[in-house]
Amino acid sequence: MARTGIRIKKALALVRQKGVAQGVQEALAFWAADRLRANSDSIQDYSFVRSADRPASLPFRQSDHLTIHWVIPQFSLGSGGHHNIFSAIAELEKMGHTNRVYLVSGGQADAQLSTDVARRYYAPIQCRIEPFDGAMPDSDALVATSWETAYRVRTVGNTSRRFYFAQDLEYQFFPEGSLREFAAETYRWGFFGITGGEWIADTLSREFGMKCLPFHFWYDAALYRPVPKAATSRKRVLFYARPRTPRRGFELGLLTLACVAEKVKDVEFVLAGMTASDIKLPFRADFPGVLPIEKLPDLYSSVTAALVLSHTNVSLLPIELMACGCPVVSNRGPNVAWQLSDENCRMADPIPECLADQLVLLLKDDELRAACVEAGLRFAQKADRKREIEKIERAFRAGLTR
Repeated sequence: MARTGIRIKKALALVRQKGVAQGVQEALAFWAADRLRANSDSIQDYSFVRSADRPASLPFRQSDHLTIHWVIPQFSLGSGGHHNIFSAIAELEKMGHTNRVYLVSGGQADAQLSTDVARRYYAPIQCRIEPFDGAMPDSDALVATSWETAYRVRTVGNTSRRFYFAQDLEYQFFPEGSLREFAAETYRWGFFGITGGEWIADTLSREFGMKCLPFHFWYDAALYRPVPKAATSRKRVLFYARPRTPRRGFELGLLTLACVAEKVKDVEFVLAGMTASDIKLPFRADFPGVLPIEKLPDLYSSVTAALVLSHTNVSLLPIELMACGCPVVSNRGPNVAWQLSDENCRMADPIPECLADQLVLLLKDDELRAACVEAGLRFAQKADRKREIEKIERAFRAGLTR
């Protein structure tokens, strides 16, 4: 909006100075030049893409206790991907494995802050996070955790095997173009994949020839559980709203909620994941903002149903909602089918009317909603963090011995 305002002011100034015909012509030329202007730091920003490949050169020591080095991107509170990484590291440390974590694009102060945040809000890791500078001690396993970190990992050769801890297909985050190609290229380098679910493992194996073993997501069972709520007749629908994250289906979600509002009166919608803005909505909405993690079970337990959309890999949110006794509506697709199904939530085609119909059923049919709550709780209670991290450990050993 700010940039548009500058353009309009410039156009009006040109019209006043040079008349309508000449002013409009020069304004159009100004706008065209602005659209053609490139980011002046493009070469520097993506210089890491030209990194040299140094193949893994160390033989595996055949030790019971592994040395595992993780290279991670910058993160902030609420990152489900980092939650899984730090949870896995904490459990692997308990098993006797040595872990080191290296932070890309940050100095010593950033690494120290990240260590404090990880320990306080994610998992009680024993290792410290260090800034990545390309030099590190020898390791059995060196792990990329995103496409940007994969380019850094390929520059380190003093390891026995390079791994890819892949929790989504990141090339699908981008339209056809440079970034999509940069991300896709990293899956062709022969890293051993440890993937969040079978969908990623199957896709990477089929499309890129990557050897993979999957694990399933887990949640903090001590935190996410049903919280008693005050009796109320008002129905509330939570929508995981991420307007700047296209893979979370923001526009599809808003259209779905608008359909629900037309069919069910006196429904309050809770748009979690975004702040209140000047967005025009045909329904009443609450914007809880960014909540401390310990307050999320209260929110999840207070709503009648939740809409969670995923156009790439499913997030941690559905299982956390189910664990709090909240029935979930989600879109169908192979990217979510490895975790979500008609047995544990309400599935629909990614069409506003179809998704809205499932939400309306949950709002109007108390018996159906109760059955969906129980099914979700049963599914969530089967998740086992220790079991899944043991799968991750076995994947490391498989990659080191194949």
